[in-house]
Amino acid sequence: MVAYRLSEAELTELFTGLVVESLAVKQDFGTTTIGCRQCGETLSVGDAVAVALTCYEDHSWEIEGVYCTDHGVDSVAETMGIRAENQAVVGATLESAGYLPPDGNFEPDALTLGAVDVLDYSPTADGY
Repeated sequence: MVAYRLSEAELTELFTGLVVESLAVKQDFGTTTIGCRQCGETLSVGDAVAVALTCYEDHSWEIEGVYCTDHGVDSVAETMGIRAENQAVVGATLESAGYLPPDGNFEPDALTLGAVDVLDYSPTADGY
């Protein structure tokens, strides 16, 4: 597999509208909230957050953690350590949009990422 480097514009496009749900992160669809990974503060639509993401085998971006702004999460190295995969930390605002998860139960107000600002990026090559 050839390692590549994404531009800030490409990363912003990839993450804008991304549903805040992954193997590591579960939102509460009923209340349209998610807890900060570090302190547990309840975060909802309109809240500013920092989000740690990793790209599994340069194919699928997964959210590793969502953090409230009190924790100063802004670096890949400090948040999850540099690995041999694309990784990013972004600032964003939580928004609400429809989402059809794999279980087939449509969620009309799922949390998504908006106003994405790339804070740090580590391409796959940095992990070697």
